[in-house]
Amino acid sequence: MKRLSLFAILFAACVHAPVSGPVTTPNGAIYVDDGGRGGLPVLFIHGNGADSSQWGTQLAHLRKTRRAVAVDLPGMGNSAPAANGDYSPKANAAAVDAAVMSIGLKRFVLVGHSYGGAVAATYAAAHPDKVAAVIYADSAASVPAMSPPMQKFVDALRADRMKVTRMWFAPMLKPSSQAVQDRVFATVEKSKVDAFAGALERLAGYDAKAVVNAYSGPKFVIYAADIESPQSFRPQFPDFPSEKITGAGHWLMLDKPDEFNSALDKFLAQIH
Repeated sequence: MKRLSLFAILFAACVHAPVSGPVTTPNGAIYVDDGGRGGLPVLFIHGNGADSSQWGTQLAHLRKTRRAVAVDLPGMGNSAPAANGDYSPKANAAAVDAAVMSIGLKRFVLVGHSYGGAVAATYAAAHPDKVAAVIYADSAASVPAMSPPMQKFVDALRADRMKVTRMWFAPMLKPSSQAVQDRVFATVEKSKVDAFAGALERLAGYDAKAVVNAYSGPKFVIYAADIESPQSFRPQFPDFPSEKITGAGHWLMLDKPDEFNSALDKFLAQIH
């Protein structure tokens, strides 16, 4: 009996034990960086042209006390391109859900940066039972419907990704160190151009207010105050609790990791 009980305990401990690597989904392999134990898990979703490595400091910090997971969206980082070629927030939220089910996450806090914020909002609206709270890190706000100038920009991005991206990201990276800028551009270069341009193209017409408000659970905003504009996420949701970070660009978790982690801790302490 004692041996049987010990076996059961060991077996239970091994089920869905955190392991980093690719997981199989119907739309292609998704890379998962999974680690830590205990507490309410936190799942991180990166922005367009990025990958899970941008959350490295946050993962290491949270894994001291809880499970923390980051995914590479389809066609970015170490994930395979989407088999169906769809890089919309809805399709990427479905990819995240397939990865979540594969690693056995039942309920967790979502953190989304930039375009990843749109994916997180879409996910939370579709799966409110799985989401304990959503943290929007300099998240994507509402985006106008596709127009000829926007389509021209997307076409230019496909034709010369790095040249166009350096001009596009320059204002958002102005407060950032050269080391952070280099990291950001390295992940863009690693991403598949169809995923990078396709995510931007399919974000056209995204109604942040409708999608974000479809989830009624706790929400929190962490934003880069130095680059904020009236079109940014936080001004569109002025009643959400928020934490501003100064001296940081759009990739605020890379620019000010300690401040970002402190904001995470403060909010997560309220969520159970």
